[in-house]
Amino acid sequence: MKKLGISIVIALIFGVLFFSNRCNAQSQKQPCSTCGQKEMAFEKYNSNREMVGSATLRLPEYDGGMDSLYLYLAENLQYPESLKASKVEGTTLVQFLVGKDGEVSNVSVVQSSGYPEMDEEAVRVVESFPNWKPAAKNGEVIAMKTQLPVRFVYHEEEEE
Repeated sequence: MKKLGISIVIALIFGVLFFSNRCNAQSQKQPCSTCGQKEMAFEKYNSNREMVGSATLRLPEYDGGMDSLYLYLAENLQYPESLKASKVEGTTLVQFLVGKDGEVSNVSVVQSSGYPEMDEEAVRVVESFPNWKPAAKNGEVIAMKTQLPVRFVYHEEEEE
């Protein structure tokens, strides 16, 4: 007798939409997070390759870090009931704003999984996030948009 188990694999990639410049760690071929590091230094150059500005940026962070975020998603994200029979997989890219107070708002689908039920569930769980640690630019707290890919995978598990 088979027992159906639902396992949701969550792939997380945070895209920073605030800056298009590369961080120093990337330009020096050091590990970076989008990047793993909590703060990044940016330099802006003109067409003559002269530095015309710089900034330090700290990305928004889920309270407790990535491990806590994975745990929250694993506990709260549900594989859509209406898709269980077809056992489809998909990834929804969700964008949201982490405000100066850390509140998550303006949640939207940037790229659909192709299944509205998955998209709705990804938005629902992101809207339910508790407050994050907000981003900062040069030490000043700022609001920042962030992206989160949420991958849905259906698994059938046999009962032991």
